[in-house]
Amino acid sequence: MSNSDYIDEEMQIMEENQQANANIAAGINIEDTISTLSLVPIESVKTSTSLADVIKLLNSKDMGCVTITNSSADTIGIFTERDILRKVIGKDLDLSTVTIDNYMTKNPEVLSEEDPIAFALNRMSDGGYRHIPITRNGKVGFMLSIKDIVDQIAQTYRKRVLNLPPNLKQTTSQYGG
Repeated sequence: MSNSDYIDEEMQIMEENQQANANIAAGINIEDTISTLSLVPIESVKTSTSLADVIKLLNSKDMGCVTITNSSADTIGIFTERDILRKVIGKDLDLSTVTIDNYMTKNPEVLSEEDPIAFALNRMSDGGYRHIPITRNGKVGFMLSIKDIVDQIAQTYRKRVLNLPPNLKQTTSQYGG
């Protein structure tokens, strides 16, 4: 198949997808509020919690991050898998005695559940975040991950995603691999 044949085929698929999208009555709309997504209740730890305990919690709950709260239960930080990779690994730390305080990201940006999904995507993209705490009635209560948004899109377009034909001719060399 020549390149022009591939382009023609892709153009035809795009036109079909546009027609199919026009017929979808319900689904995800990036102008919808964050509250329309399936939000995950937040897991928090208090300041002075050991890194070992935080890492155990992340593993046991299969989570990518936790928030850090002070004695008044205010969110003062976030600690993610990325923080482990960038700030902890290779530092020869005693994880059982070192606390989360110096390794968390302090004063994380938060969004309200009433903010649009588009705003969350924009902030996550601009800030390089994969997780962002979400407030309800002014109090952090949920965590939104980029995976949550992608999962919702995949669920909305489930039939179309599951029925995509495999590209058996695709190789890693096409992507510089």
